[in-house]
Amino acid sequence: MINRQKTISKMLIELPDNVTLVAEKSDYLDCQKKEICKNITAYETYKVMTSNQPEWLRMLFNLRDVLVKPAGVRAIQGFTNLDEDKYKSGQINTVHFFTITEDTADKLTLIVKDSHLDVCVCVRITENTSNPTKNLLYLVASVRNHNFWGAFVYVAGFSTSSVYCP
Repeated sequence: MINRQKTISKMLIELPDNVTLVAEKSDYLDCQKKEICKNITAYETYKVMTSNQPEWLRMLFNLRDVLVKPAGVRAIQGFTNLDEDKYKSGQINTVHFFTITEDTADKLTLIVKDSHLDVCVCVRITENTSNPTKNLLYLVASVRNHNFWGAFVYVAGFSTSSVYCP
């Protein structure tokens, strides 16, 4: 536990400005960074990352849904059913199983909260000072467990629901 908190503290220092986390103190934090083209928004990168769900990931989502059902956690069904028309019209503030809490050209914050755990995925785009023709994409996932079931759901589910980058 102490080693995990040290790792999280070290990672927090390396994150860019204006990244949203699930809570001030997280039980899990992961950050992936990738160089991307300049003309893409945070929401568009999310769509690209989730548009081709491989069969193995679909199967892991199904397994997650079966494992967490006894704990009273709702099924999420992976990265299916993205209702693009409702998103574009502003009729919904959700994508897949996430609630959108921030949506700007350079930042998309997605949150899932329940009685067991809270999950936040922040897609953040920054300028790339070492290569001005590109931007940097940060994909930051953070989790806060509330109880035993939250830790179980994280192990059984969240680790399989990381955003897939083809």
